This record gives sequence, structure tokens and C-alpha cells, in this order.
Amino acid sequence: MGKPGERRWLPRRRRKAVDGPRPGESAVLSYYGLGLTTLLLLAIGLVMVFSVLSVGLAAEDSHKAQEIYRYAVFPVVGVIGALIISRLAVRALKRSWFLVLAAGLIAQVATLIFGVDINGNRNWLYIPFIGPVQPSEFLKIGLVLALGALVERFHGRLAEPKVLLGAIGLPVVLSTGLVMAGGDMGTVIVLALIVAGALWIGGLAKRWFVLALLVGVFAFAVSSMLSLNRRTRILDWLGIGPPDFMGTGYQPRHALWAIATGRWTGVGLGASRQKWGYLTQSESDYIYAILCEELGLLGGLLVLLLFLAFGYFCMRIIRRSQDVFTSVTVGAIACWIVGQALINISVVLRVLPVLGVPLPFISRGGSSLIAVLLAVGVLLCFARSEPDARAALAVRGGAVRRTLAVITPRRRKHDRS
Repeated sequence: MGKPGERRWLPRRRRKAVDGPRPGESAVLSYYGLGLTTLLLLAIGLVMVFSVLSVGLAAEDSHKAQEIYRYAVFPVVGVIGALIISRLAVRALKRSWFLVLAAGLIAQVATLIFGVDINGNRNWLYIPFIGPVQPSEFLKIGLVLALGALVERFHGRLAEPKVLLGAIGLPVVLSTGLVMAGGDMGTVIVLALIVAGALWIGGLAKRWFVLALLVGVFAFAVSSMLSLNRRTRILDWLGIGPPDFMGTGYQPRHALWAIATGRWTGVGLGASRQKWGYLTQSESDYIYAILCEELGLLGGLLVLLLFLAFGYFCMRIIRRSQDVFTSVTVGAIACWIVGQALINISVVLRVLPVLGVPLPFISRGGSSLIAVLLAVGVLLCFARSEPDARAALAVRGGAVRRTLAVITPRRRKHDRS
């Protein structure tokens, strides 16, 4: 609550809307909605990843069997981490932004020095007994928390050049610069979405976004011209020059064939043809094509609707929040997860050129999956802090415990008899 006569802050999208909780609406809808949406997307992702990796089992590849067992650990670690973060106080998240961001930046520097190249990008760091880790995924969490804390601290002064280009611009430039030095253009675009979402919710003037868009398009064009692989992908996407069916155009065309084969209801779970060595990135960047092939257009639309529902619950937290840090951080995470999903799906559908961005919750990738689940934990922490939400959750939790206390003795008595 602000001081008497003080104008309370409102996010840009809420200035003409009804502010705060509305009469009669549920206080725990955001919490349970985010949790259920996340679990559904995670379940679909695990089914699709195991469906693709089952090709190795059919070929009696013992290495693939070990990959399946090892991958099953990542969602468990991510869910446990999300539950722990969801129980933290909002002020604890606010105070931890510098440590989380510093750890991410240090890990990214170590990646540039000691990292390994995968698909032309130096964005992976090998850790003994764990395997390859992608620090840029966890750097996203640090940048999200940093933007939330800094926008709150300098709110009302965002348009000042020393604030926008100095205090806020420094962590942004360091994060994007280190990731770009590793050659991962897709992650840089996602980081740009995070920054745009945070500053938009924070109330930055529109002219700054127009300027940033022009600079970003110019930087993307220059970096694409300097990279032969990236330039070839864009030219193939634009249809300029002879088609390269066995090179850069191989994956996009097989992805479209997979989607066309699936039609409305799909060929059946596990019955994909393209995953048998034709679509070589079927478990990562192009897993949405396999999903549409096996589950059809209806399955693809279901996944898209789940991501839109995820974004709706994020916007609901923003509308009901009265805290700058909460609103800005939630806006940044929403742009990260939903924006990354839309980019991945657009690439598969040939709406965008190949950018190498995984589909959150669905694509195979331990670092990406854990980082996204930890971000969901941050969202659940904010959802628990909504007006009346903590009290409502405590009441429901107490009712569940009382029910179990009544049922358990009867069950034990029945077992003894």
C-alpha cells in the first residue's frame, strides 16, 4: 500500500483495466491453473521424448536405453526445485537476484573458455558425473530476477539514459553479449524477449521499443551475413537460390511432411515415420513436428492452447498484483516461455527461419527443462502471494490433512481385521 495521496503504480496493460482482485473471483486460480498447465505440458513432453528415444530401443541400442533412464531424472529435479522455490518468500527472490545473475554470468564465461561445441554453438559446459550443461538456460532466470528488482528500484526513471543504458543495460549487455559470443542466436532472441517483456510491463515508453527493434533487426542481419550456416538457412527460408534439399532445407521439409502425414488425428502414438532417422532433430527443435504426426492437428492445437493458457495465468497474476517486482518478473517469464514456444512452433511451420530454439516442457534437454521448471516455481511463489491466496491454500491444505487423519485410522482398522 502506498502513502496517502500517492499514485500507486500500474503496469501498462492494466492502466485502463480493473485493477487488483475482482469480486467473486477465485484467489487460487492462478496457482492451480499454472500447476495443472505445467504438469500437462510436462507429461506430453515426456511421452513425446520417450516416443522418439524408443527408436533406439527398437534398434537394441543400449546407449539409447541409458539416455532414457538418465533423462527421467531431469523432470524430477526440476519439479522438486520448483516446489522449493514456490515456498520461498517474495522478498527472498528479490534479494537473490545479484547472486543468481552473477552465478549465471560466471558459468557462461566458463563455457566460452572450457565449453564444448555442439551444432556450431559454444554454449555447453561439461561437468563431471553430470554431463553437458547449458548455463545460458539458467542465465535467463538470473536476468529475469535482475530486471524485476532493477525496474522496481528505478521505476519512474526508466526513460533516463543513465538508468536505461547503465543500471538496466549493463546486465542485459553482459548476458546477451556472452551468449552471442558462443554463437547461440536463438537464446539471444529469447533474452531479448525477456528484456522486452520486463520493460513493457514496467511502463517504458513505446519509442524505446521501436528503436530497440530497429537496432535488433540490424544486428541480426549483420550477424547472419557473417555466419555462413545462418545465412544459408535464411536464404533457404526466403526461397532465394536453388533449394538445398539435403542440406539446410532438409529438416524444415521433413518437418512439414511429418505434419502433413498426421492430418487431424495423427498416425498414432509411437507410429511416427519421420523419427526413424529422417528428422534427425526429432527429439529437440523439431519435436513439435513429431507430435503433430503422431497426435495430429488436434494434438498440436492442444499444446498451443496449453501455452496460451499458461500466458493467461501469468497475465492474471500481473493484474492482481500490487508489487512492481512481481509484475515485471512475471511478465518477463511469460515472454520467455510463451514467446519461446511460439518461436519454436513458427520455425517448425516455416513461418520463421531455423533459429535453434527448443520447445519448453516438450523438447528434450535437461538444462532447458530444469530452468523452465524453476521459472515456474518463481511464478507459483508469486501466485501463492496473491491477495487471499495464501490463506485459501492453508485452509485447503488443512482440510486435506483432516480428511487423511480421519481416513487413515479406519483403513488401518480394516487392514487389521
